[in-house]
Amino acid sequence: MPKSYWETVPLKKIPSSLELYPVVYRYLQEGYKILDIGCGFGKISFELASKGYAVTGIDINSEAIRFSNIAATSLEHDQKKEGRADFKVGNASNLPFHDSSFDFAVMQAFLTTVPDPRARKRIIQEAFRVLKPGAFLYFVEFAQNWHLKPYRKRYLQDFPVTKEEGSFLALNPDTGDVEFIAHHFSEKELVFLLVDCGFEIDYFRVEKLKTMVGNVVNGFVVVAKKL
Repeated sequence: MPKSYWETVPLKKIPSSLELYPVVYRYLQEGYKILDIGCGFGKISFELASKGYAVTGIDINSEAIRFSNIAATSLEHDQKKEGRADFKVGNASNLPFHDSSFDFAVMQAFLTTVPDPRARKRIIQEAFRVLKPGAFLYFVEFAQNWHLKPYRKRYLQDFPVTKEEGSFLALNPDTGDVEFIAHHFSEKELVFLLVDCGFEIDYFRVEKLKTMVGNVVNGFVVVAKKL
């Protein structure tokens, strides 16, 4: 099977435009084990580790994980104040962890890169599986921005290829070649994706998010509880 775009994309092209929203710290407690799903080169994992948490990052891109592990071992942590971060290569649709292994999970602008709705559901189911009962998933994703003409045009013109409302083709700016299919969510779609997989919405807010190319669009910041 050929590798996906995200397995081989160079480090410099892995998106890192989003920061953690302060709401995440309302839910985190001392001693929590955190899973960062789709961690890329570890930006969010290292931020949480610097706050004293034990974080495991997982990503399908082996080069990103290699970079993150090198960075993790080179950091000189004050163990009294800071946590730790470790990283594994893995597929979010089949997480290499036991049931109920984590106290908290982070999934930030990750599902937008998954073009298959069935795969997105499987990923949420896996997040549910590895979280402890009563644990939370912090989830940030891009909303469908039909009010913005450039996105409205792309949703419509790419629909014959993507076959899904809110999806569009992400093109290489130099060659014009299709690099991957991106997906933006409707509120209903996102809520039911989480609820149908066993989560309950505990926090939901529309925020302005910056895309990998610098556009500012609407998005959702969600904290969902495993029932």
